[in-house]
Amino acid sequence: MLIWSQYNTLFTSERGGSFLYNAMSNCLLELDQAHFDSLRQLENNPGHAEENIGDAFSELLREKHVLVEEEENEKLLQIKQYQRNCNCYGQQDLSLTICPTLACNFSCPYCFETSRDDTTVMHDATISNLVAFMQQRAGTRKIHLDWYGGEPTLAFDVIETITRRVLEKGLRLEGAQLITNGYLLDQEKIDRLNELKIDTVQVTLDGPERIHDKRRTLKNHAPTFGAIIANIDRLMESSFNGQCLIRVNVDKTNKDHFAGLHRSLSDRYSEKNVTIYAATLKDTTPETLDVHEWAQYCLDLYWQHGITTKYMVYPKNNESGLCLAHYSNSFVAGPRGEIYKCWEDVGCSPEIVGNVNDSNPVTNHDVLARYSVAADPFSNASCVVCRFLPICTEACPKKRVQNQSIPTTEKANNICTHFKDYLIGYMEIAYDIFTTSQQCRALLSKPTRPLSQKGFRVIFPARETSID
Repeated sequence: MLIWSQYNTLFTSERGGSFLYNAMSNCLLELDQAHFDSLRQLENNPGHAEENIGDAFSELLREKHVLVEEEENEKLLQIKQYQRNCNCYGQQDLSLTICPTLACNFSCPYCFETSRDDTTVMHDATISNLVAFMQQRAGTRKIHLDWYGGEPTLAFDVIETITRRVLEKGLRLEGAQLITNGYLLDQEKIDRLNELKIDTVQVTLDGPERIHDKRRTLKNHAPTFGAIIANIDRLMESSFNGQCLIRVNVDKTNKDHFAGLHRSLSDRYSEKNVTIYAATLKDTTPETLDVHEWAQYCLDLYWQHGITTKYMVYPKNNESGLCLAHYSNSFVAGPRGEIYKCWEDVGCSPEIVGNVNDSNPVTNHDVLARYSVAADPFSNASCVVCRFLPICTEACPKKRVQNQSIPTTEKANNICTHFKDYLIGYMEIAYDIFTTSQQCRALLSKPTRPLSQKGFRVIFPARETSID
């Protein structure tokens, strides 16, 4: 007998109409009133799941796991856990974040407090051992690098040396990302990016100029906004064949200024491969937006300014939205050759998993286990019974690990997906994006999928619509 899935959310929306979302299949259906009423009856009388619905609709409900057999959801969860484990432990390509130095020319208040005065630059012996580590871990498989810090452009010669030696070894460097404050990204460095396989440059701002220059200053408190924008201009006018990501840190003090900055930067780089997006910091100061404030802020950004926020609008499947710290062949390397699993652990000695300068580079299996096994939501009793588990990609593995050591009398990190409390609001955005795409397709005389044809239609996933 078919039953109503616990992962269903049946709802109506003043912005759209009637809908059904299923977290197991990550599918959103739009319904006319008759089909909505039928599903409401099924929800209230789960034992009559196959009555009063047509064959085509019934087939769709089975396909999207809206109606399931007894114990089917348990089996589907096992499959998802298996897929997650395959992704975590079966990863063969190497993802490596390299901090050539922890030194920085900025004096931002929220950066690594434990390492901000460390001016160590990776020396040649460590470079050689790091390349040997990469060769051992990757073999003939792909390598992706992220250049991080500190400020990596302060040790640009290290970036050049490592890249050259990797290529000389014949390793498959598929691409690299440079995460920089942008201040030292001059023409000479820009002209080297393509050769260094750097296809993404991420630059961070803290708001428009007058706000940014109060927060992201040089060590001598000199402003930086103008120089950063000038360097982005040079980058996007150059022969660089990659993309530029402009991340704007948002908190309670500057959130009202992001939309204006987004508009001005979008106009400035309208013909360029530039993406501007808002992001929150992970510190716990009173100015930081908490999970609920951030979720509401992103909703307001869309409805008031038409701005979508990365990773916020439509869920990802649990097994595909993993943090790099989960993966068995992903690491972070510090300037002394020390190896970590998480960017946020850089400079924190207890979180070091090994060192490339040692004969056995990876030795701290306790940290490795915590980031892979202890951070697994499928092993958490409260997560397993949650109807949002199939789409819960939000939980930072570091926060999950931290929660295990927090006394029950203290407030734990909020590791739940924002969709748990804001699902309908974000589904309304997804629907609005879908209807806009349908209108565009109609104007271009391309096929559309009107609701009136069958009385139901799949909104997402849909081939003709994409949401970041």
